[in-house]
Amino acid sequence: MIKIGIIGLGNVAWNVHLPVLLSRQDIKVSWICDKNLNQKKLVMKKQISFFTDIDEVLKLESCDIILVTVPYSERMEIFDKIKKNCNGIYFEKPYALSINEHNYYLNSFEKYAITVGYQRRFLGNVKTLKNIIKQNIFGNLKSVNIYFGDIHYKFDNFRSIKEKSGGGIFFEAGSHWIDTVLFTTNAEEIANFFCKKKFEDNLDIESEGSFDILDNKKNKINCNFIMSILHNTSNKIVYRFENCFIELHLFDDNSNLIVKTNNVKDFIIQDNEFLNFPNNSLDVTWSHWDCFLKSFTLKKENETSINNFFLTTKIMEMFYTK
Repeated sequence: MIKIGIIGLGNVAWNVHLPVLLSRQDIKVSWICDKNLNQKKLVMKKQISFFTDIDEVLKLESCDIILVTVPYSERMEIFDKIKKNCNGIYFEKPYALSINEHNYYLNSFEKYAITVGYQRRFLGNVKTLKNIIKQNIFGNLKSVNIYFGDIHYKFDNFRSIKEKSGGGIFFEAGSHWIDTVLFTTNAEEIANFFCKKKFEDNLDIESEGSFDILDNKKNKINCNFIMSILHNTSNKIVYRFENCFIELHLFDDNSNLIVKTNNVKDFIIQDNEFLNFPNNSLDVTWSHWDCFLKSFTLKKENETSINNFFLTTKIMEMFYTK
């Protein structure tokens, strides 16, 4: 039985992680620590200890893995307190703003024992697209374009303060899209990063730029991106191949792969051979946790291990330091 502790019981932890963890027979959620007491009664009904002070937790309870979902600005202090009291950490995204920070967390643990919650890697359509690119089904991949814009995106609560959130839309939400592209293209390095940015209250609210991806076969793939809260966009990633292009949609209600050419109607990949499962937040998170727990128990790196997220951190550093 793997014992789990949770620090931070916000929306994602409450609605996504906790139901997934409670559904598993190989896990025991030993304790939860959060400053807010709103969910305390419900948590304790599940026979889970509830704390408001992390120092008190560490004196009384030990566990194998700690899930950290607090705002970015609080993580370093918490990490320094818990790193000797557990054997693994699951960080909710976003993870780090610099390579030094990325490596600082890593230095206290084996690579297989740390992961980051970029769960969209486990969407069925994302994994299908990764295999299409790997097998060269539509010829060589030439370019990728990311479109993410939402005028209803809110910088609320801690997200409204740069010192707490770490960054704006590129860091808080766009990192999911960047990570998905790096994962699907089997990226091994990035180069020639360029970006134009707009800020409001020190938070980036719009950016447009590009970078080159070098994949595991040393092919160069150009990636362009637009991320904005000033304009709505089609919210998709377009992969252009030699013979066609594919639209990848990352939202639950539109999680399809759509193949397009100049001569035929759209073809949606959704039959049994390319079943787009998992395709919702709970199933995707379950898959990520399942993969991470296998890595942790076998002490063997896999796709959830922290080294696989290095390039995502590198792009975050390039964006916020240039």
